[in-house]
Amino acid sequence: MAVNKEEVSTTCFLCGVCCTKYQIRLTFIEARRIADEMDLAWEDWLSRYTSQSWPGSDSFLLCHYNGACVFLEQVKGSNIARCLIQPFKPFACREWNSSLYQRACQEGLAKYWGLSVSLLGQLEGFDQDRRYFLSFLESLTLADDAAPEVKIR
Repeated sequence: MAVNKEEVSTTCFLCGVCCTKYQIRLTFIEARRIADEMDLAWEDWLSRYTSQSWPGSDSFLLCHYNGACVFLEQVKGSNIARCLIQPFKPFACREWNSSLYQRACQEGLAKYWGLSVSLLGQLEGFDQDRRYFLSFLESLTLADDAAPEVKIR
């Protein structure tokens, strides 16, 4: 029996691994919107948050800082990473589909939760770890989506 990969989609569990694996490309309009939301001058925003090696003026690459998106913050003492521009994050990030079949999500499960995923999309690991992870996921769906404050580096 084949498993529909969409059936094993999951709430993002905020591990941030996808933010370390991918470098986000922004359109000019999207980059301007983020700069405006951060209340920064365009040239200042470009120099601080986009890759200077990207050869274009119609699109831009967000910088990585310490091996991750410049806007990713690891919450100390936890398995949680958060986006500092969550309320106005890039389109590519909004379109990311967390799934037990996504390699980045599987890496986050292994790294932070000691869990893996079977070929049938089942969580594998110690019962206690699975229960704790599922409880954590449930808490995320019940939590208030308060927007984090934007911090300027």
